[in-house]
Amino acid sequence: GIISPTEIVLEGEGIGAREDAVATLGAALEQLSGVAGVVGPGDIPTADNLGAFTAESGNAVRYLVVLDSTPLEAPAVDSLRTLAARLPDLASGAGLGTDVTTHIGGDTALASGIIQDTTGDLGRIGAVALGVNLLLLVIFLRALVAPLYLLATSVLALGATLGLGVIFFQDHLGQDDLTFYVPFAAAVLLLSLGSDYNIFAVGHVWQAARERPLREAILVATPQSTGAINAAGVALAASFGMLALVPLRPFQELGFLLGVGILLDVFIVRTLLIPALLTLVGPVSSWPSRVLHGGEARARA
Repeated sequence: GIISPTEIVLEGEGIGAREDAVATLGAALEQLSGVAGVVGPGDIPTADNLGAFTAESGNAVRYLVVLDSTPLEAPAVDSLRTLAARLPDLASGAGLGTDVTTHIGGDTALASGIIQDTTGDLGRIGAVALGVNLLLLVIFLRALVAPLYLLATSVLALGATLGLGVIFFQDHLGQDDLTFYVPFAAAVLLLSLGSDYNIFAVGHVWQAARERPLREAILVATPQSTGAINAAGVALAASFGMLALVPLRPFQELGFLLGVGILLDVFIVRTLLIPALLTLVGPVSSWPSRVLHGGEARARA
């Protein structure tokens, strides 16, 4: 937390002159769980002389609170929320009264606000993202059945990727959690890439199935598309994986998730799972169009 301390500002008439109460509040803040240290009025005389902690008017004071976890981690956000909930009572108990106005700022406070604002919207955002990807598949393939299970495979690969990320970072490396915005960013990118690969791979099968039975079309078209997809996937996974070399945890998490997710997608989902599902479901995959029935009819003729 030292790299980005949380700032607490208290405003009140003449609060700067109430040195004992201000010092008592600083000591109370330092005793809170998740707080590694507090710097406030009276702790650094030079800073006090420059007005860093007490306003010239004497009507505001500031504390710098160092949390004991990384500013954007969930433990830091939880500690800050606890601090914010207890701050009015602590100020009152220190003798500052109940008419003091409190403000909290810093990266952790910003992250907490973003999480609070977006948590309720994540379901709607996810539904819209899935809906857009499904619509694109329906339009391109002119079918309703295949897009459903194609999108389901992308979601399945995403779930496996996030699970591997949790196992690696939390179980293997011992981290408390993943940075709050990393899974969401990885999900958006992986779903978009999965839709691209779906259109490219299945589009080849659709074209081949116009002239031959579906099973034969899969045998012909799948090697043609998977070769290009695998090569592009390896290059893309390596490029995103380079983010893990950046000595910042969010970049490392994002690089790992994108690299692993793309490799899972191209080598398991597109190479094995999609051809298997196309074979099992059969020509009904193109319903309501009859794109996959043309080759079957020609073969019988």
